[in-house]
Amino acid sequence: MKILLLNDEFYTTGASIAMLRLAERLIQHHEVYVMPRIDGHGDVRKKFEALGIPIVKNIDSADVVVSNCILSGSAVADLAARCPVVWWIHEAEIGRDLLIHYPQMAAGFKKASHIVFQTEFQRIVYGSFLFDSPAATHVLPFWNDAIYRQQDLAPKPKDKKRIVCIGTIEQRKRMEDVIMAVHALDPGLRDGVECLFIGKYLRMSDSAKRLVEAFPDLYRLMGELPNEETLRYLASADAYVLASNSESQPLTIWEAFELEVPVCLSDLETYRHIGLRNGVNALMHPVGNIEMLSSNLRMLLTSDEVRRSVTRAGKSLLLGRLASDWADEFERIIYRAQTQAEIKKLGY
Repeated sequence: MKILLLNDEFYTTGASIAMLRLAERLIQHHEVYVMPRIDGHGDVRKKFEALGIPIVKNIDSADVVVSNCILSGSAVADLAARCPVVWWIHEAEIGRDLLIHYPQMAAGFKKASHIVFQTEFQRIVYGSFLFDSPAATHVLPFWNDAIYRQQDLAPKPKDKKRIVCIGTIEQRKRMEDVIMAVHALDPGLRDGVECLFIGKYLRMSDSAKRLVEAFPDLYRLMGELPNEETLRYLASADAYVLASNSESQPLTIWEAFELEVPVCLSDLETYRHIGLRNGVNALMHPVGNIEMLSSNLRMLLTSDEVRRSVTRAGKSLLLGRLASDWADEFERIIYRAQTQAEIKKLGY
């Protein structure tokens, strides 16, 4: 089968890593191409090239297209006129907000053959767009198995307690909340801490930027790193923080669970749908509540018992969900899309 993967961008995000992992499976049995919505460089592009997958700007024909992210909605509608499209949506509330501002993207719901979500929460979020959509919908949690394949996963050396944040530095991820929460720690504790931010820099508030510049040993902007390097930093962390105001099913949470790193999260509705519970397998704070985030960080950095409790519960949750092969199931969805298209050509 000839499969075109329409990827969003090539810098390291959960969505681009997901597409890369799917590509690794599909090239075993199919002819695979990648076309970016926004062309550019990045570690994920290098990984596609290393797999020998052609990166194209357009393509004359394909048996099935797999389109990544809500922002490709208009392309989904256009491509569906030529071949079946499986639309893989990674965003939750932020995606709904984008549809309101860019309604042309919603055409994808009317034209896609199959829509794949990561969580049931997404199906709720997009319910008003799905009620008359002809697409078959699927909830398929994604796991990044890079941890289990990586031979060198030795934690990065450190001299201080380490807080790690992974993700694009932009408004939705609320990295500045972490900066402010760390700044609010008692000076005696804060002096023994370093806070690493791994991800592409897009935007930060002026107040947060001033703190980063004033305390370069405390706050370190690492930029985008290869996934393997990122995992080594995560393995060395005393706490992982994700303070976002919108997520669906972040890969980094599951990676932290596997590496037995405790996590601090904003209290988002989606997390209840994937089994995360405050005080059980994570510590949570209301979005934007810097004082509570700071208190949670203080607890993780000073209490061995709290750390042991939440990391054990987190790994238990993860191990209970690793039994299914998500890539195998995704490939079956692609086969279904192709078969249904062939039946339709026959007039049935």
